[in-house]
Amino acid sequence: MIRHLDEARVAFFDVDGVLLDSLPQHLAFCRDKAREYGLENVKVPSVSDFRKLIGAGVRVSPMYDFFVAVGFPPHWAEQGVADYDRDFLNGYRPRPFDGIAELLGSLDNAGFTLGLVTLNVRANVEPALGRLMRYFEPRCTFYYDSYPGNARLKSEALKAGAQALRVAASDCIYVGDQTGDWQAADAAGFLFVPVTYGWGFAGSEPLNNAVDSPAALQRLLIPRRHFA
Repeated sequence: MIRHLDEARVAFFDVDGVLLDSLPQHLAFCRDKAREYGLENVKVPSVSDFRKLIGAGVRVSPMYDFFVAVGFPPHWAEQGVADYDRDFLNGYRPRPFDGIAELLGSLDNAGFTLGLVTLNVRANVEPALGRLMRYFEPRCTFYYDSYPGNARLKSEALKAGAQALRVAASDCIYVGDQTGDWQAADAAGFLFVPVTYGWGFAGSEPLNNAVDSPAALQRLLIPRRHFA
């Protein structure tokens, strides 16, 4: 079992709010859909107000819950998910946060094996990450539409990723930006690293190892000798 984060060599990442700066685009998509569906009573919040909802414990993943969180009735939330899976990248494509390419390249150079565990779907994630997908082990990329046994639980996907690599869960890290990520890591037996620059964790929670930028995450995960 590893004793410190900088001894780990396996890291799994959530995507939205950790690798991709995607919250503004998701909220814009919801605003446009509310207008398209004629939902005049739906008032989509700002980024800061939405982060407060997450901080209050409102569930926002998978995307059905996101639509419900901003006020869509269930029927229209289901329609929104269908449109989202088909259309989100057309006009709403998010970009990686500044520093993510450098982070992943440095982890790769330091000998890390990297994986993805997300409640987004493959068709949205892989085009948005583009060439950065080359850093991720194909056996350890888990999307909402391809979780093991269709369980659609992050904890089960994390366990499956560790098993695919034949490593102990306690030797793995999960990097996430919401309380649900923290809970998934704990249930899977992973170490957890929270990022405060994403969708949740606005800074009020008592978090261990919290980082406020991809550069800070790089410094946390890679031993100092790799910068010599």
